Amino acid sequence: MKLILFKNIQLKQMNQYNHTKVKQQKKQVHLILTPLKLEQSLRVKNNYLENSSYYQRTSPRTILPQFTPQKKKTQISFQEQKNSPQSSLVTSFKVRPRNFHQEKVQFQSNLIKIQQRLIPDDSFRFKAKYAARSRKGVQLGNTSKVNQDTYICCAKIENNECIHLFAICDGHGEYGHLVSGLIKTQIPILISKNKLLLEKNSSQGLMIIIQGLSDILQQSHIDMSFSGSTLVIVYIQNNKIYCANLGDSRAILLNRDDNWKMKPLSRDHKPNCKDEADRILANGGRIDPLMNGLGLFVGPLRVWTNQNVPGLAMTRSLGDEIAHSVGVSDKPEILQFDLERNDKVIILGSDGLFEFLSDDQIINCISPYYDTSNIEGACNQLMLTACNSWMQKCNNLIDDITFIILFLTY
Repeated sequence: MKLILFKNIQLKQMNQYNHTKVKQQKKQVHLILTPLKLEQSLRVKNNYLENSSYYQRTSPRTILPQFTPQKKKTQISFQEQKNSPQSSLVTSFKVRPRNFHQEKVQFQSNLIKIQQRLIPDDSFRFKAKYAARSRKGVQLGNTSKVNQDTYICCAKIENNECIHLFAICDGHGEYGHLVSGLIKTQIPILISKNKLLLEKNSSQGLMIIIQGLSDILQQSHIDMSFSGSTLVIVYIQNNKIYCANLGDSRAILLNRDDNWKMKPLSRDHKPNCKDEADRILANGGRIDPLMNGLGLFVGPLRVWTNQNVPGLAMTRSLGDEIAHSVGVSDKPEILQFDLERNDKVIILGSDGLFEFLSDDQIINCISPYYDTSNIEGACNQLMLTACNSWMQKCNNLIDDITFIILFLTY
């Protein structure tokens, strides 16, 4: 009797083993990269490179596999990460030393390229009312996530009601919050040191301030191998607006004549911009989307070295030492505009604000509150709409959202 029971138990165990083995074999079949999928992957890449609109498309940001660099400036080693398509390819990478003399020469040439300064009209008067919001994003399984966005409001510089500076920083990478936080503390100090230059030659003053930020970050103890921040600055002096931008944070202007209209004050610096891509390629970088475990390209175009790092989704930023070795720039693009009396609202925001909102949605959030001067109501409505858009498009994922709104009256 005992022998029969023992045999029955053995038969059950063998059946369970065979059943699980068949399941594992079935799973393995699905993970094999078939020639058809490989052909589809190559076709997707060719479409990126051959399509005439290659440099005009944008896509939502995706989450990169995280590499863990040691705290060294001269040599950086990477820990291999399971399930990462790049992990088996990366062993070590040396940071190319910065040529400060060459950067200084380039900096001087950039100053020459800036348009001749515009003289503000001192008789042009306006009043600005402003408010800001910043909300930490949501990532599934990441309860320790910190808000890497910061904002800076320097209103009424030198007690002048018509001179203001506002800025937004969007940090990224493991130490991105430290980078954006340092920028937030240093901008008011640099404004104070350069306030005369900023008033007399605003474009050059903004260049000097941002160059100063880059130098301060280089002298800090923050590991910026894979961490950095965007920066967008709007400086208003009487009837002139100067917008300095690095990365994909954005500034816009709402104008009301017969109807409300939106005008961009900055341009996103992405790998799909031809002039930006040309600079990356000329410096030995590579531009491709992220490749998933099946060998298929997903998400937006990114900047890579030949070691398949860092996969940065922008072409200008502060920090990001590895990306800067292949042409990612810390020099801002500065645009100048005339402020007119039908210009009513200025909005600065991180990309979390603009990712899924259309121009009409933004206008509909702001315009009902302008005539009643209810700027707090406008902020609340804009934040609510942005969060709802994220929830609809990306379930359980919301980026950090930060913005500043200015109401202008004349």
